[in-house]
Amino acid sequence: MLDAAHYEGREQALVKHTFLDRYLRDQLMKVGRFGSFAYVDLFAGPWKSQADDYTDTSFGIALRRMADAKEALAKVGVHTQFTAHLVEKDNFEELKHAVSLFDGVKVHCYRGLAEYHAPAIARAVAASKFRFVVIDPLGLPDPRQFLGLISAKNTEVLLNFMFDFANRFAGTELMPALIDWLSIVSPKEQWQAEIASLESSAREAYITDMARGALARMGGYDYAPAITVDKVDSDRALYKLIFLTRHEKGLRLFRDAQATALTVQSDQRSRVKAARRAEKTGQHDMFIAAGLPDPSERSAQLLLRDRAKAIEAALENIDDAPANGILWKMLWATILDDHVITYRDLSRAVSDWHKAGRVTIRGLSGKARAPKDDHYISRS
Repeated sequence: MLDAAHYEGREQALVKHTFLDRYLRDQLMKVGRFGSFAYVDLFAGPWKSQADDYTDTSFGIALRRMADAKEALAKVGVHTQFTAHLVEKDNFEELKHAVSLFDGVKVHCYRGLAEYHAPAIARAVAASKFRFVVIDPLGLPDPRQFLGLISAKNTEVLLNFMFDFANRFAGTELMPALIDWLSIVSPKEQWQAEIASLESSAREAYITDMARGALARMGGYDYAPAITVDKVDSDRALYKLIFLTRHEKGLRLFRDAQATALTVQSDQRSRVKAARRAEKTGQHDMFIAAGLPDPSERSAQLLLRDRAKAIEAALENIDDAPANGILWKMLWATILDDHVITYRDLSRAVSDWHKAGRVTIRGLSGKARAPKDDHYISRS
């Protein structure tokens, strides 16, 4: 459990770390059974850590989760080799001190530029059965510099796409590397003309989708969903956490971790905004007083709105399916790829429809209510 007190004034980091903590908690117990796991952080920091034990840093969260998974797996007879590869240019001595506080994981630290060390790290982790690569810079480096790491098999990636910068410079010639790699999916003249005609949320969605598509194509990934991390004091995106995976199970884990992170973001932004309103007006927010987030907050709205859209889309897919129905695995992967909804919520909705007689889960046996991947869903 992350301590929110360590994130005062850097609430966006809490959102990011909540995602990372939830994802690693769930993923390590699964892929750890393969025998080896490598965590790579190309811009490790630490940056503005407020915890004495560095458990409010990305690498600290990862090292703690890997140590916990190693111990838990050993108890059931699975002995996994967990390693971490951390790169830092500016705060290297502090990084060396920080990692000395963690036990149970072999850590390799590299002083200098991420693009310089990336090829050597790619060779070092090549034998690992599964790799998770975190690219979390302060600016907008060219991700093609890390292609050897992100294009490898059995790899998932979390990349911080600094949307605030990209939105500012994408329509100019001031960041040629950014323009070049975004143009992987569409000619520069075409997409620059398009974003020039768009405003607000439409422009945000277009640029984000270009980045997602370019990264997916660059690394050969099937899925590239993103989390929007907002500015605390305005309803505007600061950055996008783009997740790359080639497997439906990775997408499923992403949506679980995303829902947790967005809930934290909604709570944090609601609290900060309410405190600022109270300071100006002397009136306290009724939702915060009741321990609830502001229902108009962007993340809260997204969770509610997209869940409803996902349910509607699932029914449309079932309606459009052949007479024998649509394969559940295909349905849930399609819906989770397009919408912010967890597997559990979608499965529960389909189970409720089956119970109510709206749909039929073909192959369901006994007292079972939840669909399995090889079941077909059709309208009743």
